[in-house]
Amino acid sequence: MRIKFWGVRGSVSCAYPDYLEYGGNTSCIELEILGKTVILDAGTGLPWLGNDLLKRDVRDVHLLMSHFHSDHTNGFNYFKHIYIPGHSISIRAALNYGDLTIEDLIRQQLSENLHPVQYEHLPSKLDCLGFNAGDEFELFDGVQVKTYMLTHPAGCTCYRIEAEGKVLVYATDTEHTDGETDEGLVEMMKGADLVVYDCTYTEEELPTKLGWGHSTWNEGVRLCQLAGAKRMAMYHYSPDYNDDVVADLEAQARAAWPGAFGAKEGMIVEL
Repeated sequence: MRIKFWGVRGSVSCAYPDYLEYGGNTSCIELEILGKTVILDAGTGLPWLGNDLLKRDVRDVHLLMSHFHSDHTNGFNYFKHIYIPGHSISIRAALNYGDLTIEDLIRQQLSENLHPVQYEHLPSKLDCLGFNAGDEFELFDGVQVKTYMLTHPAGCTCYRIEAEGKVLVYATDTEHTDGETDEGLVEMMKGADLVVYDCTYTEEELPTKLGWGHSTWNEGVRLCQLAGAKRMAMYHYSPDYNDDVVADLEAQARAAWPGAFGAKEGMIVEL
């Protein structure tokens, strides 16, 4: 399993010189698993991933959406694959939006009020598939996926992806309650080779952000240790934190647990 980070920022992209070390694009991760391409979230890193996929002539991808807040969807409309005949995108997300299907949500993203090209005009093949949080499914032969609903406004899906004995857990956008443990999330993380975890805020800042749906590196480390996970990638950094601030937070996390590190755009991790 090859993992490449194309966007590690939360909330909004940051195009300034003091954000270049860790990167300013929002949530997007590429997975190469058993010769196929899986994408986690469609933030502003997605168009640049798309350009790279075109150079490699990758025409078929699986896109797993954690949720549909704008920092996780803003790159979708500029993902070139959706405009090219002969390309296919299989999109999966939890059915957590009342009567709206996943296709409805993608159509909203491409509505004429938001974008000049609508869903029905796309020449690519889009398959929009919904599941219920907590479901398990085979993404394709040899890849098993478990899901879990995190604590976030309108919900956010955690993914546990297992292939050939390796485990990646994607747990972005989750809020913890001080003094309590999300036992379901610990179960999802159990024995994981890598956990990508929401480290948006500091412990000092979090009390002013209650209900916003985010966590800290401190909680991520605690949960990983409870779950016996091997490594944790800090992810979804606040746009208020430039490189110097994130580097300081990474140093603190590493000092607390050697398995922690700060995700950076362009970083590759192989499991």
